[in-house]
Parts: sequence; C-alpha cells; structure tokens
Amino acid sequence: MPDPIDVIKVYKELYDVVIPDLDYYIRQIDCRDGCPVNTDPRGYMIALHAGNFLEGYKIARGPNPFASVCGVICGAPCELSCRRDRVDKTLTIRAQKRYLDEWFGLDKNAHIKSLEMSYARGSTHPKPNGLKIACIGAGVASLTAAHDLLRLGYSVDVYEMMPKPGGMLTYGVPSYRLKNDVVFNECYAIEYLGAKMIYNVKIGRDLTLTELQKQYDAIFIGVGLWKSRALPIPGADAPDIIKGIDYLRVKCVDGEWKIGENLVVVGGGNVAYDVARTSIRNGAKKITMVCLETRDEQTADEFEIEDGVEEGIEMINRVAPIEVQRDPLGKVTGLKVQEIYSLFDYNGRFSPQVIPNTEYVIPCDTIALAIGQAMDESIFDGWDQKDKFILDRGIIKTERGTGRTSVKNVYAGGDAAFGPALFITGIRHGQEAARAIDEDLLSTKPYREYVGEFTEISPMRDKTYLKTPWKLPTMQSPEKRVQNYDLVENNYTDQEAHDQANRCLQCHVSPVFDGSLCIKCNGCVDVCPCNCLSLVSLSKINLDYGEGNMRRAVDNFYGINSHEMSDEELISMGSVMLKDEDLCIRCGLCAEKCPTQAVTMDAMNYSFRWIG
Repeated sequence: MPDPIDVIKVYKELYDVVIPDLDYYIRQIDCRDGCPVNTDPRGYMIALHAGNFLEGYKIARGPNPFASVCGVICGAPCELSCRRDRVDKTLTIRAQKRYLDEWFGLDKNAHIKSLEMSYARGSTHPKPNGLKIACIGAGVASLTAAHDLLRLGYSVDVYEMMPKPGGMLTYGVPSYRLKNDVVFNECYAIEYLGAKMIYNVKIGRDLTLTELQKQYDAIFIGVGLWKSRALPIPGADAPDIIKGIDYLRVKCVDGEWKIGENLVVVGGGNVAYDVARTSIRNGAKKITMVCLETRDEQTADEFEIEDGVEEGIEMINRVAPIEVQRDPLGKVTGLKVQEIYSLFDYNGRFSPQVIPNTEYVIPCDTIALAIGQAMDESIFDGWDQKDKFILDRGIIKTERGTGRTSVKNVYAGGDAAFGPALFITGIRHGQEAARAIDEDLLSTKPYREYVGEFTEISPMRDKTYLKTPWKLPTMQSPEKRVQNYDLVENNYTDQEAHDQANRCLQCHVSPVFDGSLCIKCNGCVDVCPCNCLSLVSLSKINLDYGEGNMRRAVDNFYGINSHEMSDEELISMGSVMLKDEDLCIRCGLCAEKCPTQAVTMDAMNYSFRWIG
C-alpha cells in the first residue's frame, strides 16, 4: 500500500476593495438608497435640525408629489435601511417628514406652492406637445404619472370610478391613520397643474379601453386591487359576511355600516387590522382576529399589531377557518376553526397542515374577511385587444422599470401591476411609466447627471448625536382613541423634532486618508469605536476585483507592474487603509486622533439635473 501523500494548501485571505466614485458616495446615504423614489431624508433631517425648515420641506417634496401623505402613513423603507439602526435604533424619518409637512401647510394653497419644488422633468408651465394620455384610477400611481406627464406638456385625463380622488388613500386607509382632506388637497394640486378629473366613470362598464385607445395616445392603468379574496369554506360566501375592502371603502369616507358587537376578522395583514380597528370605533365590543400565520409570519406592520393589542383586539394565530356556524334562522353564531402545525411544505409552497381533533368554535355575530386582494378584471370588458393583454396570477404582466404591458402604448403601475406594495412604491411606478411614455411617444432618452462637491469639515462634531435617546411621537391613549377617529399618532413637538433630527449620522460625511502624510501609527485604527478601519499591506488586496480597477489604480499610483511583483515586494511597496462602510458612524475620532492630519472628514454634497 503506497504511503499517503500530504498536500498542504495555503490560502491567503484577500480583501475585495471598491474604489469609490460619486455614485458610491451617494449610495452611502442609506436612507436615500432605501427609498423607492430616492428621497433624501438625511438632507431634510439636517436642515430640520439647523432650523431651516423650508429647505427641509423642499428636499422632502422634491422627488415625491405625495410628500404630505407619506409623512403620515408611509411604510418608511428608508427607516429599514437607516445606518443608525446598526448603532442603536433607526431614525424616526417618517415622523420628521410629517413635522416638516405640517409646518409648511396641508391646505390646497400649500400644495399648489409645492408644485414648484418638484424634481421631476419639465416645469409647471410647459409648452403643450399635443399628445393626450388617459390615466385610469385616481390613486398615487396614476396621479404621479399624471403629475410628471403634465410637466412635460402632455394633456392628461384621469378616470376614476369613485366620486373622490385618492384611490386606496381615500377608500382604504381609515381616518384615524390619515385624514381625507390631506389626500384631497394633495390630489387637488395635480388637478391645478392641469389634470382633468373624470369621476364616477368605471372603465369596462361606462367606457371601454377600445374607446379610450381611439381618443388617447397612451393609457396608464393604475386601478389597484379592489376585490376581496374569497374564503372557500361553507357559509363564507353569504351576503352577511363582510368583505374587508368593501367595508373600508364605506367607512373610510364616513359611511354607515351596521355590524354586531362580537366580530371575528379572518386575516393577519394590515387590511385585516384596519378592519378590526375601524370596527372598534364602529361599535364592536369584542373583536377576535384569526390567521394561519404565527406572530412572526404575519404580514401586518409591527405598529399595527401592537396598536391592535393596546386597543383590545385578541389575535389567535395558527388556526384555519373551516366553517361559518349559524342558528336555525340563519344568523351567524360563530366561526369554526382548526389548529395547524405548519403553513408551507418543504418546497416553500403554501400547504397548511391541520392538527387532528383540534376543532373549536369562536362565538361571534359578525364575520369579516381580509385575507388578500385581487384586481377587478371587468375593466377589460368590451376591449378588442383583451386577448393580447397578459395577466399573470391575477395582476397585469408589466415590465419593471417602465410600466410597459404586452399591448403597445398601454402601461400599468401600482398594485394591479406588481401586487400589493407600499404607497411610495406606487409613486415610483407612476414616475417610471411617465418616463417610458415620453420615451416611446417622443423618442426621448432622459437621464440624471449628478455633480458632487467634496468639502473638508471640522472633525470635532458635537457627540450629542450619539447620546440622544430614540423617541417616537406620542399617541392618544388606547382608552381615548377607540372612541374617536382622530389621528392616533401625534406630531412631534418642536423640541422633539429638533432632537430626533440630531440623531442622523450624516452618511454624506466620510473620512478621507492622505497616504503621503500617513506615518502608519495606527492611531486612527485604535481609536475607532466601531472597528471599521484596517491598515493592511498591498499583498492583502484582491487587485483583480471589480474588473481589475484596483490593480490599475495601484500600478498607476506607484508606477509599477504589479503582475510581476511578489507578495514580499508588495508588502514593502505600501499599505492600504480600508473602511467598512456598514460600521462607520461618522464620529470623526480618526481625524481628531491623527497626528499628521492625514485623515480629514469630507462632506459630499450632490446635485443633479435632467439631460434629454
């Protein structure tokens, strides 16, 4: 038997290094990068803290024609991206936007003034281009598309099946979360800009898409998801079973809808909580919610769940409805459910598995369903191109980034095109579709040209920004708020807004290292409180990362051919200061510590303009 041969492999750990450019520095503003429309919360929080409220509002309004709505109910993906979350708790970005919105004003005149602050292409007084666009639905996606197209000289007609604008903002968001006047005034500004609003007209019933195509150069469909999904159990299809979307459509505009005192809501998402919390204010004495998901699996926002608990809503997780119970007269007496032990199979497919002999009845006199939404496909009735139009699992098959559909010059956006999402995402869909429409009809190729300016600032930043405690806005007490439809959340006081804005890490500021001054004392590395700095030799760098950009940079700087150099030669040649952007908190201690001023703190300020 031959002797074994020992093979020793030595692996060298190499760092993949990105050489920063302007785009890199802009992307370090994590909140901006996380916003679907690239709002710059960092910018407006710095302005707010400095007392420059008008500048702060302009930054908040610039990329978003529905800034006031977003200040109240935005799902705030910017907060999920916020770098401050890696230190303690994320910044309260949405609440600070609300503070600026209310400072500027929420009435019609304020929103008309805000039209001049838009970052969108064009102007408020464009030269008409003779082209006509129809937007179907008066929700955020359609009205944003209208806003952007009007600024480019298009004529835009908006068709809405309801008597008021706003879509789900008006007919799907309860008034204890968002007041309709805020929505109407923000929509009015777009009407003032030139949108012709046509209410109480349902496409597919009063007009067909065929008729619209004859009148308009392009059509944008932003109709939302207005149908409640059915629950396939005995008794759930009866007229007295409430459909959550229909219920909210009535109650959100102060309509009457009589319910019993003991309500069961089926569902665990935001709409289900809206139904439940609205029902408390509509006279229900006891509300029980049931859903298939565990607490961690529920799709509802955490604040909705917590607020619901405070308001007395009981949630029963991991149960499947199996039958509506009724008395001999046909009145609802309860919902029969069964416990489940898993929701998905090993492939991740939806496949609830029940636990045998665990059925029981939840007594109630009213049942509401909020288990999902679907599009009302009757919009396509009478359309002669319906067979060419592709629907995919109940929503319109739509090209991401443009809103184009399978039919030429028909575009889509919002929930009907991409499924349920945040309002701010629908706003982005409207912006993208407007650019695509302009590109397709007028052959434009617009792009944003960015310019950055780097300025050295003092590293001696007041460190109170790291010590200021996180604080949410105050709220009405649960006992009071369940008795009214006033906003649950209060606005920040002046001092609270000032303090919370101070918590911003200012991610546009970065330490810059001058290798010609560095004496490799390692003081900056030692003083860094978050261990984001490392001083390593050239031999530790993956010079071929990023299509060889790093190798070219090293070769150009040192006047060498690194391909021909050994590790020992690279070690003696020089070192590289690395920074982990995920960890840096912009404290400036590295610059303060440096004895040779090799480290400075530079602020990157950017601007952009539309080209084309």
